[in-house]
Amino acid sequence: MTTTSTTFAAVVVAAVLASASEQGRERSPRPTGTGAIAGHVVRIDGAAPQPAGRIAVTLDAADGGWKRQTVSDDDGSFHFDRLPAGRYGLTASKVGWVTTYYGSPRPGHPPGVRVAVADGARVNVEIPIVKGAAIGGRIVHADGRPMSRQFPWLLQERVVGDRRMLARLPEQRVGSFELRTNDLGEFRFFGLEPGTYYIVVTPSIASGARVTTSDEVRWALSPPGATRAPPPGPPAGYTRIYCPGTTDPSAAEPIVVGPGEVREGLECRIQYVPVARMTGVVRRPDGAPAAGATVNLVEREPRASLEGSGRSARTDASGHFVLQNVPPGDYRMTVRASSAPAAPSAPADPARALSAAAAPRLFDLWGQTDVLVSGQDVDGVAISLGPAASMSGRLSFSGSAVAPPADLSSVRLQFTDVDALAVSLSNPGASSGAQSASVAADGTFQITGLAPGRYVAAASWPGMRASDGTTGWWLTTVQLGGRDIGDRPIEVSAHQTVGDITIGFADRIGSVEGTLTDAAGAPAPAYFVLAFPAERESWTTTSRRRVSPVQTGTDGRYRLVGLLPGEYFLAVVTDVGRDDGADPQFLESIVGGALRIAIGMGEARRQDLRIR
Repeated sequence: MTTTSTTFAAVVVAAVLASASEQGRERSPRPTGTGAIAGHVVRIDGAAPQPAGRIAVTLDAADGGWKRQTVSDDDGSFHFDRLPAGRYGLTASKVGWVTTYYGSPRPGHPPGVRVAVADGARVNVEIPIVKGAAIGGRIVHADGRPMSRQFPWLLQERVVGDRRMLARLPEQRVGSFELRTNDLGEFRFFGLEPGTYYIVVTPSIASGARVTTSDEVRWALSPPGATRAPPPGPPAGYTRIYCPGTTDPSAAEPIVVGPGEVREGLECRIQYVPVARMTGVVRRPDGAPAAGATVNLVEREPRASLEGSGRSARTDASGHFVLQNVPPGDYRMTVRASSAPAAPSAPADPARALSAAAAPRLFDLWGQTDVLVSGQDVDGVAISLGPAASMSGRLSFSGSAVAPPADLSSVRLQFTDVDALAVSLSNPGASSGAQSASVAADGTFQITGLAPGRYVAAASWPGMRASDGTTGWWLTTVQLGGRDIGDRPIEVSAHQTVGDITIGFADRIGSVEGTLTDAAGAPAPAYFVLAFPAERESWTTTSRRRVSPVQTGTDGRYRLVGLLPGEYFLAVVTDVGRDDGADPQFLESIVGGALRIAIGMGEARRQDLRIR
């Protein structure tokens, strides 16, 4: 037994030679056959399993092409008949309950075990389901006053890039009585999976608030005219607070809930912190003021992955900018601007003005500086701009099954900084800040206005991939100067021009499938099979070679698709967390019992596995 942040048992593997309109009735059946799946939904949050009626049960085919749905009867029973031979997934769901994926060891966690059904066979299953947990409490000021209209967020420990930190839930499957606190400062989340949670609040406050000093209190209590009024206290404001009342994510209080458990009476106290005003000026390479430049301020070393953490401003006609209510911290300020002169305020030709407004603005100038804020105003920040970095290259297509686009200018090619991509992957709805390249009809491309960083490429175009997910084109290789850089990002330095980049596409994608058996040769269902890159530098959420783990079906079969060319480890475990497939600590703990395999371009590999 090996224990990491996720408890699991690693299994050594070896290569083996060789609808709901009526209860209990389906909604709009699709293909027909002679197989059947029947069973019961039972609730397991009590001393003994109890029938769970009026639960929506959904059946989906292995190819994802169709679904059927029914509702369990009062005794928890359900059935699907007239099924063609195949492998099916089952889920059970209801508002306020945790969605169950049949066979998954954790409530609410996909993918679940696929049920193999043969012609004329009837398979009986039991699907457990648990009531969702609830977390409730109040948000109050340091003096105990309730704070209404605040927006608490639920967090969990996630893998962001290649390290763990607090981040938003991967999917907003939880309910809340209100999206914000009521007049008593109360909040409540329900329908939660069992697990460990944290709460963060970002209070809002109008600018201009100040801390009342002891000198001001003494002056206010003294006789009129006895003393002169002291200088006003420093500006104050709110910053992000992790419950029960800290600005440090590592000091946030974990809230552990079990199936159906209710945790109430939590209290999160919000207090003022000294905030600063930051002013500065941005200048072009020739020393002229940079009007209309975009100034962004972000933490240099984020301790939590949350959207909306930064601040931004635009420079005025003299190149000056102001950032208000900046809490203490270590920040990085970046500036982007266009070398093109600003458009006149009142163009003489309206048609020309409309054309200029429609053209995208090219931010080809860049600058950066680091700023430490400790509660005092920071004035006179000076940033000089220089040429931003750029990249250029071409698109390459290899394949015969599918024709590439006739006009390659239809390809949407984007480059994203890996750190920004990691944050966006861990935050629902967050922007990755991807920047688009200009692609010509012959496949040559160019992108300018890049800040220093490490970039990954992504591409799409109409009809790039068929709905079956197995036919189309995939971005498979990135070459720099004719050398395949594998899964590594393209590194760009300040003011650098990186050329001779080849983005390769293929019309085939690799896969590995087989059967997992136990020591006696019988199918071994419900285990997880993972394929992860052999190169440890690819153990990150931003890797193009990352594929989701799958569970073996009741027939022991598994199939992993989406494998790019390269070497992988193939491992079997009894349990895997949502982010464990990219967690270096987890992967390191199982690599010793994994099987190393190589996947060629578009190779469909057969690999049976045996537990020993």
